[in-house]
Amino acid sequence: MNGSGIRVGQQEGRASVEAQYRAVRTGVGLFELAGNGWLRLTGKNAIPFLHGLVSNEVRSLEVGAGVLAAFPNLQGKLVALARIYQLETGVLLEVGESNREKVLRNLSRFVLAGEFWIEDLSEAWVGLALEGPGVEKLLSAVAEGWREEPAVEEELTARRLVITRIDGVEVWAAAHRRCGEPGYDLFLPREALAGLRERLLGVEVPFPVEEIDREVFEMVRIEAGVPREGQDAGEEYILLETGLDEAISYQKGCYLGQEVIARIHWRGQPARQLRGVLPETPVPVGTELYATDGSLAERKIGQITSATWSPGLQRPIALGYVHRYYLAPGTIVELKQGESTLGRGEVTDLPFTLDRKG
Repeated sequence: MNGSGIRVGQQEGRASVEAQYRAVRTGVGLFELAGNGWLRLTGKNAIPFLHGLVSNEVRSLEVGAGVLAAFPNLQGKLVALARIYQLETGVLLEVGESNREKVLRNLSRFVLAGEFWIEDLSEAWVGLALEGPGVEKLLSAVAEGWREEPAVEEELTARRLVITRIDGVEVWAAAHRRCGEPGYDLFLPREALAGLRERLLGVEVPFPVEEIDREVFEMVRIEAGVPREGQDAGEEYILLETGLDEAISYQKGCYLGQEVIARIHWRGQPARQLRGVLPETPVPVGTELYATDGSLAERKIGQITSATWSPGLQRPIALGYVHRYYLAPGTIVELKQGESTLGRGEVTDLPFTLDRKG
């Protein structure tokens, strides 16, 4: 970096945790989506068939728009998540590393009867997440025809998909907030990843651009209250418990698990929900929450599913499921691991409120 803190060339190795964190919150952080999968569905019945399997609206998507959707089971529990984008022909599914094979296997069973086709792009493609307030300016410096002004909130929520070129390589850029900041997932040929990474890290811009590792990505993800599939969201949880409300449409027709999900929604509240927890000291995943008062005093009322140190709050933070009677911010819970008491924690809303200075 030069004297103003602007990157002018790729340094050896990763920056410090502090520098990586600062890049995400004030510039741009790059994170490789290793293990994610991309499936392209085509054929006359691809969209109607998929629409009947997932929890969100697919048939009405315009070309370039996308949605987050879930594949629930009959009990309304979360089998898998997918980000679904409408293409000129067919649809593109982006699925996480924990469920790539499961989604492909389940969809493949219906190919012949459903008169649609699946193309697995997962070996040929790779994903690179760009997260941070400088993402539009960074992309405008390298991508053909990219605008410099920030995307409006509606566009980020709609998960718009833009096809562009960077140094002659076709790149698909999908709006996606993975850590509370503006962000894009870049989908590109695997052999072009090293060159693109070097290009992005070498751009001269008035903010930090750093490659971030899993530890820092977990910090910013948990601070933003974003559940990680396979850890904070999975088959042991009903979709409504996870806080992924944007993955559900209550106006669309039938899909597997719809009756359970709709009944809980209209009744008012699931039995437990994902919340933030502020523990007094760091706690491991699996730590149990116990009520300190009320009708369930001294009984287990939840469990920690993710935990980290928050640079933005300068304290340990965690995500966990909490019984519906104890969801109010400020509720004090006792933290236990087996027979050991680890201290107390405070339930809080998500996302965590961070100090955004410098």
